Amino acid sequence: MKTYMVLLAGLLFTLLSCTKEDRKLTLIQQEEAIDQFVQSLAKDTVLYQKGVVRAVLEPGISVDPADTLAAGDTIYFYYAGYIFSRGKGELFHTNSLAVAEANNRTLTGDEAAVHSGVVGEGKFLKGLDYGFPGMAPGEHSYVIFNADYGYGNTKVGLVPPMSPLLFEIWVDRIVKN
Repeated sequence: MKTYMVLLAGLLFTLLSCTKEDRKLTLIQQEEAIDQFVQSLAKDTVLYQKGVVRAVLEPGISVDPADTLAAGDTIYFYYAGYIFSRGKGELFHTNSLAVAEANNRTLTGDEAAVHSGVVGEGKFLKGLDYGFPGMAPGEHSYVIFNADYGYGNTKVGLVPPMSPLLFEIWVDRIVKN
């Protein structure tokens, strides 16, 4: 009986070790794919913040860096969330009427409203909290991150576990706090 328990414990340990290694490999592959995609964009402004990439497609209006978004500030924005697959993959959520219509989706009044929240307080996915600082009103950007900064190993709605994400962000306005 003891032999079986030792064998079972050893097998369980081996399986858990493989799972951790598989997860690490998956995250490394996601990072490599994100880097390749960002390089293909040929954008002047690409920022790396705490493992999150922000590619500025259209800069916002900011006279002074102190006017840009920082932790503790409130952001009002429109977004389109995609499962990253060497670029924009499947759209899983948006509050942009134009994006919804282009993807044959309909939004109710509340779903199409500008989204808001305080940056750095945990209201957003970690990847967004890390990608938002430095944004300015009017900015249009991609914020891209691996599964660790998104939903991790949890399936959420249309998003499978361990999915890297790409958020297209249109900043409506910010309120400095």
